Amino acid sequence: MLKHTFALKALSSLLLICGSVASAESASEIISKVEQNLSPPNFRSVYQFTNYRLDGTVGRYDVRFSVKDANHSHGYFLKPEREKGREILRLKDTIWTYMPSVARAVRVADRESFAGGDFSNADVMRVDWLAQYEASIAKETANQFIIDLAARTTNAAYSKMRIWIDKKTDQPVQQYFYDSKGTLLKILKYGSVKTFGRITRPTKLVMENVITKLRSEMLVVDIQLENKIPDGRFAVDNLGKEL
Repeated sequence: MLKHTFALKALSSLLLICGSVASAESASEIISKVEQNLSPPNFRSVYQFTNYRLDGTVGRYDVRFSVKDANHSHGYFLKPEREKGREILRLKDTIWTYMPSVARAVRVADRESFAGGDFSNADVMRVDWLAQYEASIAKETANQFIIDLAARTTNAAYSKMRIWIDKKTDQPVQQYFYDSKGTLLKILKYGSVKTFGRITRPTKLVMENVITKLRSEMLVVDIQLENKIPDGRFAVDNLGKEL
């Protein structure tokens, strides 16, 4: 009898462990599809950022991005005129920025603000969440998956993220960002899904800062797939140079 009871308990524990692993794998597969929709390999795009500041002023920036893969992305500021020529480069786990006024590249942190708004460098330059976060299904509804992403490293911009994903389209709906104390920092809302050739993705992203009550918007103006983007575009030594 004792052996039978022990065997049942062991089997139950095994089923729970297997169920957890299956859920984690399923969550990773779902997130991988979202990553592919938001940032496929070899594409160029133009994004327009709008920052609503505390003093009531509005800052707008047009940035042209070139993306080779998850580890190689480059942004070139087109507008406003005073920012033209500014660059930002993601090279594996490092992000660099180049300012024409000082003519040199400086390493920047994932957590730092992108162009002075509520998007961080990581929000814009890092869409490979699975590289830094462990995915698990928090909840499933008839129409959505709710996925938790828990940081595996202290270098991650956030300790935890929660993302709502449409089941039919694999498109993100909204995303929450938390610090190490579990405090909700920001809320990102995705909308206006459009198709550019073989790429379908949200084109309007609104980031609400829960702490400051400010917001920033990112509008996808254009996306084009490229056969191959030159490797030289993703070299720190080439920042500030015409290629």
